Amino acid sequence: MPFLTRGKTIDVVTIGTGKDRAGEIQGADVAQHLARHDLNVELRRINAGDVDVANVILSDAADRDANLIVMGGYGHSRLREFILGSATRGILSSMTIPTLMSG
Repeated sequence: MPFLTRGKTIDVVTIGTGKDRAGEIQGADVAQHLARHDLNVELRRINAGDVDVANVILSDAADRDANLIVMGGYGHSRLREFILGSATRGILSSMTIPTLMSG
């Protein structure tokens, strides 16, 4: 929270792949929690389509001139990561701005 209170705007970004649950607004609970701390929060959803999720996150951060990415790290089985890749691994291997990751 100390990092976030210094930001002018906090973007809560969710990445969709077209397989999301209907009627569910991903990230709304996080955005609401941050707003309760008097932070200027914007909830945005980006559809990744067939693009690598890590690249979508890094590209969006660059487009928005972000100073910090805060994200949770999540692992899958080795087979699934081999086939689908891993956003966590992708961010860690090619981050272009400071990243705070929580597992």
